[in-house]
Amino acid sequence: MIMKRILIALLVIVIGSSFMQDDNFYVVYIKGGAINTVTSRGVRIGDMLRPSDKIFLKDANSKLVLIHPKKGRLEITPKSAGKDLSVKDQAVSISSEYKIVSRPLNYEGYNPRTYFHSPETNYRVLLVTGLPLKIIPFYKLDVQNFFYLQWEKAGTTIVRKIPASDRGIYFNQTVISDADQLAEGQKVKFCYQHFEYGVLKNDVLAEFVPVVASLSVINQQVAIIKKYSSQKESRVLNALVTAHLNDNYGKVGSEYLHNIR
Repeated sequence: MIMKRILIALLVIVIGSSFMQDDNFYVVYIKGGAINTVTSRGVRIGDMLRPSDKIFLKDANSKLVLIHPKKGRLEITPKSAGKDLSVKDQAVSISSEYKIVSRPLNYEGYNPRTYFHSPETNYRVLLVTGLPLKIIPFYKLDVQNFFYLQWEKAGTTIVRKIPASDRGIYFNQTVISDADQLAEGQKVKFCYQHFEYGVLKNDVLAEFVPVVASLSVINQQVAIIKKYSSQKESRVLNALVTAHLNDNYGKVGSEYLHNIR
């Protein structure tokens, strides 16, 4: 009889803790800075927030993006982060929707003219450091034929060649580095140098806003979404991850996303 009561008590504890876990929020992304005033700690990606916690955003440009097992994607912004409100009232649903940039039939790579043209994300395109982006073979790539980025800074034209291999093109620190300090929302030109009938040509294929992130940072956020979302169907999860990256970074193709994970 005593053993039965112990087992029942343990079962109640397990079920109760499961329900409590389902009611918590998990930090996926941070812009700027935030403090949990209940614990007096700075908020970090991967943190668990209880419904009773209270978030203070450090400035008007800061925000938190959260995932909740039942409520999906949410965010805390300066508009929603009331002084005396707890997380359960501060967090508001994110309703943004994007079309997944699907893999074309007979996929051979992306067309840069269309891939780097993204008005639906305010021309922002996610560039993951060191991850190859495959381009259609229409564009010959060798020593004399290559892609490059071009932009203006303090009256000077900056030109950076984009490294390439048989796996695709790479956006690493030699292309865009932290030291470049592009203005927020600044567009760059995606260009192609090539020889046509022996004549050197330089074509501007697209203009876009580059948003550079490391593979480790993106992988961490994708893992948090997959772990704490109640969605298990791969297509739904892909849509959830795509919407998150489009919102907070920029356009990402499905094949590029597949390589990220």
